[in-house]
Amino acid sequence: MGVIRDMLRLSPLPEGALAPPLSLTADDGTWIKLRDFEGNLNVLLVFFADEGEGTERFVKELEAARARFEALETVIFAVNTNRTDRLRELRAHFRVQFHFVYDPLALTARAFGASRRALPMCRDAVFLIGKDQKVRLSERGFPEVITLLRAVAAAQGVELDEDRAGAGPAAAQSGASRVRDPGKPAQLVQEITSAEAEKLLDQASSPYLLVDVRTRSEVEADRSPDAIHIQVDELPHRYHELKQTQQLIFVCQAGDRSAAAAEFMTSIGGHDIYTVNGGMSAWSGRRASGPIEPKNRT
Repeated sequence: MGVIRDMLRLSPLPEGALAPPLSLTADDGTWIKLRDFEGNLNVLLVFFADEGEGTERFVKELEAARARFEALETVIFAVNTNRTDRLRELRAHFRVQFHFVYDPLALTARAFGASRRALPMCRDAVFLIGKDQKVRLSERGFPEVITLLRAVAAAQGVELDEDRAGAGPAAAQSGASRVRDPGKPAQLVQEITSAEAEKLLDQASSPYLLVDVRTRSEVEADRSPDAIHIQVDELPHRYHELKQTQQLIFVCQAGDRSAAAAEFMTSIGGHDIYTVNGGMSAWSGRRASGPIEPKNRT
């Protein structure tokens, strides 16, 4: 009966409620399961009804603030009933890095109270799911980004520096999850060739790590044997496995995902961060394929 009740919900899920299960496919084929983020990250779910100007404006505002959300240990997913091929096109058109997620027949939207009454379509609605899997914010329509940042900061137990348009936390996180001082500029990310990357990696007692942020299937098909594999959307809750936030070289297939990974690392205070120009498509060094060795799962 509980499942049926969730499926018939017409009003948005209230704050304080336990979020219903979510297990959907992202535009790049990644399987997104809400429970995977429990205890690790907050999740901002943006259900959108159409591809109009209002949606484009809102997702671009979120993209502009994405590094701030990531610094507050929050990932963003935009959810719609379009199939993954169309979502890929839409994400590219909007020029955003966070994933668009396919919700067949708006079944997940209905469980959250973010679907149309009769048609299998999403309505515009935003939910913040805390690390405890409870709804921390529930809004119909698209709220101001500052409202979302305030809710995320509250979930993280930090204050927000609203003098900077609500863009950054005023109090730093403790331990490895610290947030870069908002008064300081982000460290620059340098783009290098694969030959330059290998030169850094081949130094005696090299402090540099090569991190491949592509999907597992891509990495198993073709990779550098020196690379550690952490998929880009897993980096915010797995970067501590690297045991360093500096002297990192990120690589993907063409460059976009490695740029997103590098941006995240600088947002938490990382420095000496590099991306490989052209990614594995332009890699001229050593290559390997096959199942990922245990050492690549650190």
